Amino acid sequence: MKEKEFYSLVELRDEWAFAHLGRAETNEVTHSYHKYPAKFIPQLARALIKGYTHKGDVVWDPFCGSGTLNLEAFRTFRHSIGTDVNPVAVLISRAKTNPLEPEELGFYNQTIIEALRNSVIQSESFYISRGTLNGNIQMLKKWFPNESLIELGHILWQIEENTSKKKYREFALCAFSAILKRSSYWLNSSVKSQIDPDKKPKQPLFYFEKQLKRMEKTNKLFYEEAKNNKTQVHIFKHNAKHRLPSGIQKIDCIITSPPYVVSYDYSDIFRLSTYFLFYQPGYAQFRQTFIGTTLRRKNQRRFSLPNACHSVINSINDTAVQRNLNEYYKDMGEYFKNMRNHLAKSGRLIMVVGDTELRNVKIPNAYLQSKIATETGWHLEKAYARDIPVKILPTYRDIITGKFTNKESPMHSERYNREYVLIFQGKTK
Repeated sequence: MKEKEFYSLVELRDEWAFAHLGRAETNEVTHSYHKYPAKFIPQLARALIKGYTHKGDVVWDPFCGSGTLNLEAFRTFRHSIGTDVNPVAVLISRAKTNPLEPEELGFYNQTIIEALRNSVIQSESFYISRGTLNGNIQMLKKWFPNESLIELGHILWQIEENTSKKKYREFALCAFSAILKRSSYWLNSSVKSQIDPDKKPKQPLFYFEKQLKRMEKTNKLFYEEAKNNKTQVHIFKHNAKHRLPSGIQKIDCIITSPPYVVSYDYSDIFRLSTYFLFYQPGYAQFRQTFIGTTLRRKNQRRFSLPNACHSVINSINDTAVQRNLNEYYKDMGEYFKNMRNHLAKSGRLIMVVGDTELRNVKIPNAYLQSKIATETGWHLEKAYARDIPVKILPTYRDIITGKFTNKESPMHSERYNREYVLIFQGKTK
């Protein structure tokens, strides 16, 4: 199928735009725990789950991000698996999908807060020796004023010292991760990892206590909703290009929104949380697992791209961007091949993707993804489109700062304002 024919067959679904919603309404229950860029809105995830699965089915999101699909699967009584290569994403997703008994959580939070208020803040060397200011200390000093850095080490030390169950510790670590950007020199309103030299970060202890209490209040609502829900959610670190661990049954439906072709490097977006919580001795080696990275080991067997991909890639006058796009689509080819190993015969693969423009070249991502899927044995059953209201996702960013802006700005860069929902079925072998 040619590009023009593909888009002529796309059906616009006005009801999937959810134009009546504001951004606050997309943060139902624990969706508000932690900010995460370019995530599913829960209303769309819920519509896809209800439209293509049944209660008791098993749904998998191989790029689970902040766990939106998994949380909505749980809320609609579908079992789910959520996997991601990013340990920060796994942490957020596990915290979001785990309703905690309110009284026990309140006791845990109060214990942590009292320990922080009553214990003496130690020296930098103390927290380094205890591992809460890990081997990336020089990088952390680049992003945090010294006083804030020591306070963060103190918070993390109290969390680590508490002997409560893992699920409560994950709740606190999610809260800790959520306050790192505002406690640092990270440029406000920017997705990019960019330092604001004029920023004066406030005290992390204040932010952490406030975040704990806000999440505790939200958890109570979630717990009441989930009181009689026995649905299972399994979230763990995993590369979508690799087979799932043995013992996992066939998946009834795969629903996901993969990292966008021009998305910011997700390993970079969460570098502060990674430095604090998941010490990586070689950051470049850590980034090798992320989709689209050019940091590859040599002699890897890779998917061969269809001509349509080469045509678009070669039309961009930037060799670095060409390499990134080439790696991105090769990774997607490996992903499509692996998904067929796990989907039940009658199951579907549903992907939410967006087109974009790069270096003044249109990137028909939805079309290219469908071509790659076809090359790997999938049949495109249907393609839908949904408009994204500006009040949910601002349309423009500043090309220098990464901040949201408007069309009048001379440095604006247009983001996608339409998404495509691709419904695939596996061809019989």
